[in-house]
Amino acid sequence: MSDKDPKLTDGGEWIDHEDCIIGDQEGLENLIQACNTALEKGEFYGPGLGDWVGVKRLDSDWFKDPQDSPQTRFANFVLAAILIFLLALILVGLITVLSWVFG
Repeated sequence: MSDKDPKLTDGGEWIDHEDCIIGDQEGLENLIQACNTALEKGEFYGPGLGDWVGVKRLDSDWFKDPQDSPQTRFANFVLAAILIFLLALILVGLITVLSWVFG
């Protein structure tokens, strides 16, 4: 990242800026444009937002009960099933090897 890149970050690392979004003029102007696009279209993904890649508009109800999207939950379920299957294969292989060595 060069010095000319827009700067925008979470101020949580510094006590003087805690709970603030901090940035230089270009970074904050990019954030304004990204927020306006998100308000109009629902989301914005693009460069110039420092540590972030995008801005999304969500309904107020989502904040009462935040949940991952159904696609994310399905992907997590598939990943868990694959990992359990691989663990089962490793255990079967380990038991087989041990039976060869000590059997």
